[in-house]
Amino acid sequence: MITLFLKLFLSSVLSIIAATFIYGVIIEEKVQHIEREQIRQIVLPIYYLLDRDLLQAENPDVDKVLTRYQEEFPFFIRIFPITELDAEARLKLMRNGEYISVKSNFLDDDDIVLYYQWPDQQVLELDLDEEFVDYGDWLFWYMVALMGGCLAATVMWFSFSITRHTYRLAKVTKALGDGDFDVSANEKAPSPINHMARSLNSMAAKLKSLIQEQDSMTMAASHELKTPINNLRFALDMTRSITDMKTMHEHIQEMDEDLDSLEDLTHELISFSQLTKAREINPQSINPYPLLYNMCERLSKLSPKLKIQIECPVGLSLMADEKLVRRALNNLIVNAQKYAEKLILIRAYVVNKSVIFEVHDDGSGVPEKYRESIFLPFARVDDSRSRQSGGHGLGLSIVERIVTNHCGKASVSDSHLGGALFTLELPLFQNSEDHKE
Repeated sequence: MITLFLKLFLSSVLSIIAATFIYGVIIEEKVQHIEREQIRQIVLPIYYLLDRDLLQAENPDVDKVLTRYQEEFPFFIRIFPITELDAEARLKLMRNGEYISVKSNFLDDDDIVLYYQWPDQQVLELDLDEEFVDYGDWLFWYMVALMGGCLAATVMWFSFSITRHTYRLAKVTKALGDGDFDVSANEKAPSPINHMARSLNSMAAKLKSLIQEQDSMTMAASHELKTPINNLRFALDMTRSITDMKTMHEHIQEMDEDLDSLEDLTHELISFSQLTKAREINPQSINPYPLLYNMCERLSKLSPKLKIQIECPVGLSLMADEKLVRRALNNLIVNAQKYAEKLILIRAYVVNKSVIFEVHDDGSGVPEKYRESIFLPFARVDDSRSRQSGGHGLGLSIVERIVTNHCGKASVSDSHLGGALFTLELPLFQNSEDHKE
């Protein structure tokens, strides 16, 4: 808003300066030339009358004649020695026999004085009264009209520029509304249109990414649903021809497991969808150590052969959504449990203004070519980390969404244990206003 005001203000000032320059340099000189010619034609008869009454008459009373003329005509008359004139005026008078001095007064009548050569090195001065040279206010209104025209041209140019870019922005908005996300607004447009264009392009890119992600996720989800559904259909068909109750119970158990798999997949899809909406988080002060200790204690009971180590300061704390952070850490620890052979190492520490969580395992690791895509929904890597280990490929995607909603980062690399190292970087402090939709 301030930039737009300054541009319009400076443009207006420049237009006024341009109008003043045009009037002062081009128009005023021509106006004064016209005034001189008109005054010369008007005053010339008076000069002849004075010549007759003062020079051609015998023994004229000069003071009486001058007084009479001043009473009859609207100007002041006097005769004085030529030496009282300045050098420039004296030179012009001697060269032309007459000299007309015009002094312009802004928004007021001009001062006009006529000088004529007079015998005996004298000068006849006719100082015209304002009423005599009053041509009305046309010069004032001419100046106002000139300034108004310059201002109008400036505002018209400025308005045309803004309107043109606004129409282009409207076309881009309409194209986006029609589903064409490949269009882009001109970010080099004048302010504030350029800010709107950048925001619109950013929104279009985000919408395109979300739609592409949603399409790919829909296809992946449908693919994931086929396996348990086909298993259920096969088991159901088998039960129709089975008479042995033991075999019947085995097929029912398999169908129950497939239903559990469908239920788990549904819950993960719902969780991922909710996190994708970038909802508002509820930051609170949490201590990671008890969370990690409780999760590892429960995991130790499920996998007694695994050794789990925790390296976390007891007094460490951060501002975050406790429920979401617990979910992210649990997904990483469960993921490490699937692929670890003997050891899982969990570390938490502070670097600058961030809390770093590291989950190490001594498994086969994640090949480098899969490290950028492993956080995508339903991502698949090599056989060593395949679906045979359980899960539906949404656990790490949920972790990435949780970290993103906390303005943090998630990454994977090689661990010194020989397996994978998953790293979460979360800010120490959270502002809930930054996470509102």
